[in-house]
Amino acid sequence: MLRYIVRRVLLTIPVLFGILTLVFFLGHVLPGDACRALLGERATDAICAAYNHAHGLDQPIPVQFGNYLVDLSHGDLGTSTKSSQSVLDLLIQRLPVTIELALAAMLVAAGTALLVAVRLASVRQAGARSQR
Repeated sequence: MLRYIVRRVLLTIPVLFGILTLVFFLGHVLPGDACRALLGERATDAICAAYNHAHGLDQPIPVQFGNYLVDLSHGDLGTSTKSSQSVLDLLIQRLPVTIELALAAMLVAAGTALLVAVRLASVRQAGARSQR
């Protein structure tokens, strides 16, 4: 059983890497510019050039991806453009509410599943009795 669990965990590594790669490259393939999306109409070419340089967006995409992987391996998820806070800090800050929601959803799902199972068992029991 332990061997099975270890194997399944190890198989998630390439899946996570594939998702990470796909999301990163989709962000670069989609039309639009991050600078202009964040700063809007007031973003001049000089401001966007400075923004791109400060965030490493002027480097080749493979270099950006490598830097992203290195930062990610050190636990640096970046900085939120909306609040200018660390994304990791924001995730940790919202973790208790997320866990509470997940537990509430699991309780509702388990309760519903129990009710459906009891109902199905009673219907099958009644059907078995009527066939005798």
